[in-house]
Amino acid sequence: MKYLILFFTCFTIQYGLAQDANTYESTTKTFLENYNAQDVIAIFEMYTSEMQESMTKEGVSNFINGCYGQFGSIKKITFVETAEGVYSYKVIFDKATLAMDLQLSADGKISTIQFQEL
Repeated sequence: MKYLILFFTCFTIQYGLAQDANTYESTTKTFLENYNAQDVIAIFEMYTSEMQESMTKEGVSNFINGCYGQFGSIKKITFVETAEGVYSYKVIFDKATLAMDLQLSADGKISTIQFQEL
């Protein structure tokens, strides 16, 4: 009986992690498409309300346009690891390769996004 409970517990945890992974994969794909299309409004709508308040549409526009001008379009986003609820990715742009840290809220909205040099 203990093994059966342990099995179901492990299965449930794996299922939850797989759901998270699917949500993150979908979000990164949508972000890539919106970024390359320079669709600032769509990217802004991907953020949590807290992020929207702190960044504003103008701030997101400056961020996206600045990144696009400096790095070009995104060619590929590759998952690297998960640590403490933050998913890390390698992002290949036309002109550079950067690390991206991403954290989503429970409803799948972007609550943290950071780019940094590798």
